Amino acid sequence: MNINIEFLTQVINNWDPVGLLAGGAPENEYSVEVIEIAQKSSSCKSETDLAILIYGVFNDKLEVKLNQLDCLKQAFKIIEYGR
Repeated sequence: MNINIEFLTQVINNWDPVGLLAGGAPENEYSVEVIEIAQKSSSCKSETDLAILIYGVFNDKLEVKLNQLDCLKQAFKIIEYGR
């Protein structure tokens, strides 16, 4: 799966899964997570795979357990509009 990194950044920033941007963090706050998601997304074959990847990256990098349904919603946005 080939994901447009600019669109991925936009989706993640709009979602602001940890609320860091709403708290005044810079726009590139999630850049490490976005880059890792983009790099590892080539192994994703479905929206579910991408949602699991998103969940895992945020869990590993920020030690947060995101709502899995929210991850799936974002995965659908990324795949549907970001190609």
